[in-house]
Parts: sequence; structure tokens; C-alpha cells
Amino acid sequence: MKKVTAQKVFFWNILGSMSSAAVSVILLFIVTRALNSASADTYSFAYAIANLFVIVASFQVRDFQATDIREKYSFDTYFVTRIISNVAMVLLLVMYLIFNTNTHSNLGIIFWVSFFRVSEALSDVFQGLFQQKERLDIAGKSLFLRNTISTIVFALTLVISKNLLWSVISQTISSFVFIALFDYPHSKFFHHLNLKSVKPSNIINVLKDCLPLFINAFLLVSIYNQPKYALNDIFNQGLIGNGVQRDFSILFTPIFAMNLMIVFLRPMITQLAVFLEEKKISHFVTYKNNLFKILFGTCILIFLIGAFIAIPALDIVYGTNLKQYQTSFVVLLLGGIASTFSTVCDNILTIFRKQHFLVISFIVGYIVSILTAKPLVSKFEIFGASLSFLCAMIAWLLASLVIYFVTNPYIIFRRKKIK
Repeated sequence: MKKVTAQKVFFWNILGSMSSAAVSVILLFIVTRALNSASADTYSFAYAIANLFVIVASFQVRDFQATDIREKYSFDTYFVTRIISNVAMVLLLVMYLIFNTNTHSNLGIIFWVSFFRVSEALSDVFQGLFQQKERLDIAGKSLFLRNTISTIVFALTLVISKNLLWSVISQTISSFVFIALFDYPHSKFFHHLNLKSVKPSNIINVLKDCLPLFINAFLLVSIYNQPKYALNDIFNQGLIGNGVQRDFSILFTPIFAMNLMIVFLRPMITQLAVFLEEKKISHFVTYKNNLFKILFGTCILIFLIGAFIAIPALDIVYGTNLKQYQTSFVVLLLGGIASTFSTVCDNILTIFRKQHFLVISFIVGYIVSILTAKPLVSKFEIFGASLSFLCAMIAWLLASLVIYFVTNPYIIFRRKKIK
């Protein structure tokens, strides 16, 4: 293939990342505008469940695969591993739907929204190959085009049919068709699949290597979902009416958008790794401090804008009335800021190859979420869900900071020894 410019790689990578962050927001917007509040509630809850199960499908292999420059494992191995994890996700999903009576009334929607995420996981293994071969432009283009096409198909089907189930099914089919017509053909420029060469032992080793990353991601999504699960429980008990799950999901959309900051900070995080590899510790410390200053300033700006402008903007976009949730939204913003700082701390710990300690901070956050979600939501509804999220994010951040200081004390306490 012909050489590609750094500008093109950057453009498509950012565009793909932004589309990935925006797709859930846009889909909820479409459902909210086209259907009633009950349908929006159903879709919000289905998407929350899908967010959890897609972790099983991806098994967080992408980061490991993309950095496997020496090709410890072949793409054939990664591909077969992804097929196995996708099948495992579907089987677990079916079992969950059968045994969880709360899902029976919306079984079809939940299944197909989750199955759409299977297509995302399948596309992701091809994107990992493109990234491994230093072609993030193709990976970003794949992400952007698939998100755009599948969303358009979803919107058109929903507007024409007014049927949420058929819309999700159409969206899923279009996503798989895109993989067949774009991802797979482009992968042939770098590798021709030879499934017969795959050794079962290599599949097992890939899963072992990625298990800590999978556990962390599963716990994090579980933390994010606990308030939604609690809201769904009290809805099924008849304690709250239609629209509450939708409203909370809408309030939560700017929090997901805050994760875009991490995309723009990735080059700085990569540079930190370079400084550490080159033993330029003084440069590392200065650069790290600058990163946190930028992060802090950006978070303050987002908080101020969000606190005064976000609710009116969300009301206009989604056609809702969220003014009563102003305090809840501010609490969610604080939780989002804590989440962003936690993510950066975790990235720095990964640079130091201390990522195996991260499961501790995720477990702490998960326990706090489990302990606080139901009692707070039962008493304060959406405000309680917001408080539960904030408590879990603060617990995650504090645990990450403790691990950071304990495992790398010289960064703060031994600066006189740094050259």
C-alpha cells in the first residue's frame, strides 16, 4: 500500500474516535425524538446491558494486539480468539435473558442491541491489525464509516417503520455487511487469513495475557451501569414512571463525551512512555505535571460550561425538561471529572508496567457502587443514582492515587535524586 501522511492518520483516528464516543448519544437522541418515553427507557436499559456484554466479546484484546509489534501471536490467532469470545458473549447473553425475569418484556430489543455490539467487537479485531501495522487511518476510517452508515440505517428504519426492534436488526445487519465489504478486504493488504495455522495453546495464552485488562474493563462498565440497574429495579416495582431511565441516560451523555479528552491526551501519554524508556526522568516529571495542569484546566472549563449551559442545551436537543435535575447533573459532572483523572492515573501506571495493580482500584470502585446504588436510588431516584456514581468514581480515583504513590514514590518524594 502507498505511504500515508501523519496528518491523514491523525485526522481519521480522531474522526473515528469521536464517532465512537458520539454514537450512543446520537442513537438515544433518535429514539427519544422518534418514539415515546417508554421506548427510550427500554433502549437506554438495553444499551447499558450491551455495554457490559461487549466487554466479553472484545475481551480487551485490542490494546494487546495493537502493541504486539513483534507479532508474538499471528492475526489468525487474534481473529479466532475474537470469534470464540463473540460466541461466548452471545451464549452468556442468552443465559442472562432467560434467567433474568426483568428482561423478558424487552427480550428482543436487549438481544439485538447487544448483538449489534458483537459486530463492533468483530470489526475491532481488524482495526487492531491496522493499528499494529501503523495504519490508524484505516482503523479510524473503518470506525467512522461503520458508525455513520449503521446509524443512518437505524434512523431511516425507525422513521419509516416506527418499530424499534426492526431498526436495531437493520442496524446490526448493515454493520456486519460493512465488515465484509471494508474491514476484511483491507485486512488482505497486511495478512491473508489461514485459520488452519492457529494453535489452541496460543488462543489460551492470548486470553491469559488479556485477562487482567478484561477484568478491569468489566468492573468499570459494571460501575457505570449500577445506577441504571437500580433505576430499572424501582421502575419494575412501580415506584417511578416512564422516562426516568431515559432522563438519566441523557444526563449521562456529557460524561461519556468527557472521555474524548483522553483521545487528545494520548500523544502526551505516549511521550511520557518515551521519556521513561530513555531514562529522562526530569523530562518525565515536567511533562507529567504539564499533562495534569492541562487536564485540570480543561476539567474546570468543562464543569463551568456544563453547569450553566448543558441542561438547556440537552432540553433543546432531546426535547425534554431536565431543569429539575440540575443538581444531579452537577454531581454527575464531578463524577466524570474524577473518572477522567482516574483514567490518566491508570495510563501512567501502565507506562510503569504496574497495570496488574489496577484491578484493586476497580474492585474498590465496584464495591462502593454496589453498596451505594440501590439504597441511594431507592431514596433519591436520579439524584441518588448521581450520588452513587460520584462515590464510586471518587473511590476509584483515591485507590488509583494510593497505588500510584505506593508503587512510584520517587515521582513525588524523591525529586532531589532526579537528574
